[in-house]
Parts: sequence; C-alpha cells; structure tokens
Amino acid sequence: MTATPVTSEEQPATGQPSSTNAARVRRWAYPVALVVFYIVWLSYMISTSSWGLFTEFWPVSLTMSLGSFVAGATAEGGAAVAFPVFTKVLSIEPTTARTFGLLIQSVGMTFAGIVIIARRVPILPRVILWASLGGVFGQILGTYYIGLASPYSKILFTFVATVFGVALAISRWALKWVPRQRMPSWTNGNRAVFLAIGVAGGIVAANTGSGIDMLTFIVLTLPIGIDEKVSTPTTVIIMAINSIVGTFLHAVISQDIGIAFDYWLVAVPIVVLGAPAGAYFASRATRDNIIVLLLTLITIELISTLVLVTFTTTAIIVTAIAVVMCGGWFWAMLHYRHSRLRSVP
Repeated sequence: MTATPVTSEEQPATGQPSSTNAARVRRWAYPVALVVFYIVWLSYMISTSSWGLFTEFWPVSLTMSLGSFVAGATAEGGAAVAFPVFTKVLSIEPTTARTFGLLIQSVGMTFAGIVIIARRVPILPRVILWASLGGVFGQILGTYYIGLASPYSKILFTFVATVFGVALAISRWALKWVPRQRMPSWTNGNRAVFLAIGVAGGIVAANTGSGIDMLTFIVLTLPIGIDEKVSTPTTVIIMAINSIVGTFLHAVISQDIGIAFDYWLVAVPIVVLGAPAGAYFASRATRDNIIVLLLTLITIELISTLVLVTFTTTAIIVTAIAVVMCGGWFWAMLHYRHSRLRSVP
C-alpha cells in the first residue's frame, strides 16, 4: 500500500489565527476545570470529615508532589514514581500501588492534557488514537487475564527503561540525528504498530500503573526520531486515557479500589496542580532539558531498584535476558532509523 503523507492533523500548527471564542475557551479551560474539581473535592472532604487522612497518609501526598510533576513533564507517568516508592519504601501492596497509580493519573494527567491542548502544544493525534485503542484491550487483558508477578513487573520495567535511556543518549549526543516534528508517513503498518504497542503497554500499565506512555515514547523517539517535545505531550495524553480506562475497570467493573481511594483523596488536590505544571514546563523547556530530566529519573529508578529490591537467582536471569533482548530491539530500531528514515523529512 502506498504511504500517505501525514496531514497537518498529525501536528497541530501553533500560532495560527483562531476565533476569539476558541481562544477564550482554551484560556479558561484549565482554570474552570480546576475550580469545579476543588468544589467537588472539598464538598466530599467536608461532608465525610476525611481531613484526618492527611495526618495518616501524608507520605502519599509528599510522594505525589514530585510524581505529579513527573507525570506531566516526561514520558514516565506519575505511577512510575508512586509505584516504586509505595512498594519499596512504604511497603504498600503492589496491587494497591498499581490501582492508586491509575486513579491518580486519571485526574492528574487529564488535567495535564487540558493544559497541553489549551496551549496548543504539538501532539500526534493519530498516534494517540491507535495507541489508546490498543491500550483499552491491553488494560482489559492485564487486569483480568495476564498478570505479571511481583517484583518481576517493576524490575523488568526498570531495566528496560535503563537500556532505553542508554539508547536515547546515544541517539542524541553520539549520533546527533536531527529530530522530526511529525510522522514521515502514515500507513496501515503504522496503525498496526501503535495498536500493538498500545496492547502491550496497556498490559504493563494494568500491572504497574504505567508503561503505555514509555513504550510509545520509545517507538516514537528511537526508530522514527520524533522530537521529544512532541512525543512527550503525546504520551501524556495516551497515559491519561489509559488511566481512565483502568480506573473504570477497577471502580465500576471490579469494584476493588479499597484503600487506594483514601490515598487518592490526599494526593489528588496536589496532582491537579503538579501535573499541569509539569506539562507547562515541558512546553517551555528545551529538548535537552526534557531528555536530561528523563534520564535522571531513569537513573534514580535504577539505583532505587538495585538498593531496595532483593534479587533472586531467577530474577537475575530473567532480568539479564530482558536486558539483552531489549538491547537488541533498541539497536534494531536505531538501525532502522539510520537505514530507512534518516533521509526522510
């Protein structure tokens, strides 16, 4: 099938003339949503006298002060901070940490998405559509059929992210390839790839609270070479949608949220500010700022895993195999970009 060039829909133009009404809606979208949220949240806290939760669960609030900013500013969702802190430091059950991650991202990253859209930050709508469709199926499969045993789920995610960080650094500072602002083409093959990435990422997110954002980011940056300032907000919106799906499954279908809801209550008034702040930072930062921040987070994640997680012989073998396989996969991505796409605008 002949590849069809991507239209302007694939990267919304910035700075284009728009109607006064549309500009007004964008300007007030986040402030209005914020006011509505705080009215609802305050009403619930007052009517249920839940203020004591802050005294009991203040470490959760503190954790998400950083986690929410990370969620909006990088391709690592807030759960990428919450999950390791909850499970490794606070000794919270992995399933509870996972559920909390989905709950908190469904609000925080949605608010970040509002800021991204309101500020007309360049994103890739078709990537969002197909990765999110796959993510729905992935969330269902990961929630009800495919469980990743703890601690393997987080260990594997940590080391896959580490290998990716090395590949990203090589791509940026050794190969020095010029990034592109949009997909070079859009074919049925692209749809299949991002649908598959969505399914795989949804399975990981259903088990750890995040993953679909990082997997999509990997495919966008390594083999395709999309600018991190475009791929990052794209993945923020994808993770927001996937978190909403996961929240629906646990809150409405399974009804197994449990104490994660109490954690959510003490963290959500923070993330509706932190995640949008992260999204704003990413829209103003340079490409290198975003890459350095992401690599710093990956390094912290790696160190915390090595220090706090007990590695059995089986875990070491599984991790080594995963690192070798991902190293080969990322090398193949870079090779594809060099041989097939480097000359494509």
